[in-house]
Amino acid sequence: MKRLAPVLLLAASTAHAGGLGRPNGISARGVGMGGAFTAFADDATALYFNPAGLADAEPQVQVGGEFIVGPRTYTPVAPNDQGQKTLLLSPSPVAGVLGRFTGEDDQPSRVTLGAGVWNTFGGKLSYPKTGMPAFDALEDLVIETTGGAAVRVSDKLSIGAAVRVGLGLFSTSVTQKPFDAELSASGVGVGGTTGVIYKPTEMIQIGVAYRTKMSISTTGSGSVAQIPGSTPIRTGVTREQHWPQSASLGLGLRPKPFVKLAAQVDWAGWSTIQDIVVVAEALGTSGVQRFPENWRDTWAVRLGGEVQVTSSVALRGGTYIDTSAVPDRTIERQYYDTLKYGFATGASVTYNAWRFDVALDGIVAPARTVPDNTVETTNFPADRNTAPGTYSGTLVTFELTAAYRF
Repeated sequence: MKRLAPVLLLAASTAHAGGLGRPNGISARGVGMGGAFTAFADDATALYFNPAGLADAEPQVQVGGEFIVGPRTYTPVAPNDQGQKTLLLSPSPVAGVLGRFTGEDDQPSRVTLGAGVWNTFGGKLSYPKTGMPAFDALEDLVIETTGGAAVRVSDKLSIGAAVRVGLGLFSTSVTQKPFDAELSASGVGVGGTTGVIYKPTEMIQIGVAYRTKMSISTTGSGSVAQIPGSTPIRTGVTREQHWPQSASLGLGLRPKPFVKLAAQVDWAGWSTIQDIVVVAEALGTSGVQRFPENWRDTWAVRLGGEVQVTSSVALRGGTYIDTSAVPDRTIERQYYDTLKYGFATGASVTYNAWRFDVALDGIVAPARTVPDNTVETTNFPADRNTAPGTYSGTLVTFELTAAYRF
């Protein structure tokens, strides 16, 4: 029964960063600046990037989404193993609202309230069925519903905080790994975000944000056919999702009233994923599976800018570099991860009360080759690379949002 372990491996993500997070996403305005949005976050997605930014945003309702394209290839070291390719095509909705109360003198309140929903980590990935042992369909993601507020303490200082409620989804469909299996689970977890924006001068503003980790205990059910063609065994399934804490420090400059420049450093605590635990209840103690992962924290550096070309048109651009979280020892095609170089562009067009934001982001990621270290680890099997081979892929994200300002 212990060979059931491969069936229950962690499902896949849509992207590279940390194996389970997009290096640039959620906000069309933020993506267009290469993700350097912590100091200038000024729409409903500020609830994620920096809740203090709500204080500088116009009251609005915004709807839109992301469309993610991600081709991937994994070529195993063994010459007789079949190469594996897939093309990820994934839509992801984004929606939010924010507003302010007014006092008896019709002056806007110093308090701004907001709410939003988006997919922050993970996604779906599937491969064509070949009849060979493989993970055919994989899912591991969280959809966050967020509510929060910002307070303008003074002309120089704003603070904000948000509560994040995450819906975690997990599912996998596998062929002969070593058994045929269909497993799925879901659950809810809670986290938070805090942020500050400080403006020492009219030209400079500094943004700091911290996002807590979020743990989600997902429970569900599934079936396992121990012999191909046999009657599947029904079982309860439990998997713990651990989404990392993270922090961002952004510096914003306004050399001219119509120009914004931003630099940012991000840290994500992916080292929280040291192992993955999945429980197949019908198998008793042998169904408790623990997989060492030993992921490491990541860093990203971002640069971005915006130019207000006319009263109704703004153009954006940005770039970033993002490090890898998954070591050679535990990398697999389900959460391919490598050093990433990103380039982004975007624009906004306003018409009366409407604003339309668009952005395009692309990653240049060098292929990653993981050696077969079987010989070197003969006496240390725990250090053996799980899936040696060559990994390659990229990621293109298209963002579009419509906002009605009131």
